[in-house]
Amino acid sequence: MKIYFSASRLYKESYFDNYQKIVKVLKSSGGNVFDNTGFVASPSGYEMPDEERKKLYQTMLKGIEKADFCVFEASYPSTIHIGHEITIALEKSKPVIVLYTKNHEPILFKGIDNDKINWIEYNDKNIEDRIGKAIEEAKKNVDVRFNFFVNPKILTFLDWIAKEKKIPRSVFLRDLIEREMKKEKDFKG
Repeated sequence: MKIYFSASRLYKESYFDNYQKIVKVLKSSGGNVFDNTGFVASPSGYEMPDEERKKLYQTMLKGIEKADFCVFEASYPSTIHIGHEITIALEKSKPVIVLYTKNHEPILFKGIDNDKINWIEYNDKNIEDRIGKAIEEAKKNVDVRFNFFVNPKILTFLDWIAKEKKIPRSVFLRDLIEREMKKEKDFKG
C-alpha cells in the first residue's frame, strides 16, 4: 500500500509535531509513505531557485501518481499548496483523506463533492483510531486495473472521444458504466 502525505507549509511551526505523528501512524498501518513533509520543512518557495521548485513540483506529481491513496493535514489549508494537491489527487481518481483538528475544519475544501474524499477530525487522543478507520475506508475506494480487448472499430471510437472531448478513454468508459449502474434499481453495490 503506497500512501502520499502532505500538509500546509504556512503553519509548519505549530503543526509539525502533528505531521510527524500522522506519518508514524500511516507507516505503522503497513503503508509505504511518500512523506511530503520534507517539502513542508524546506525553505519557502520564494527562497528557492526556479529549477528546485520545478523539481519539487514534479516529485509531488509522481508521489500522487504512484500512491494508492493520499492523506492531507488541512487544519490550516493552503489553497495554493494543499488545495492544488487535493484537486490533482481527485482528478487522478485517488481516494483522499483530509485530516483537521477541532475548530479548524477546512470550510472551502468541504465544498468538494466527491465520493473519494473522507473528512476526518482528529486530536492527540484519537489520532491513531481515526486515521486507522479512514485508511480502511480509503482501501475500499482504490481503483483496480481492469484490462479487456476491444475490436478496432471500438478503439477508433474511443480514440475519437479522447481527442474530441479531451477526456481519457478510461474516464469515458468509467463514466458510461457509472451511468448504467445508476439506472439498475436491483444493483446493491
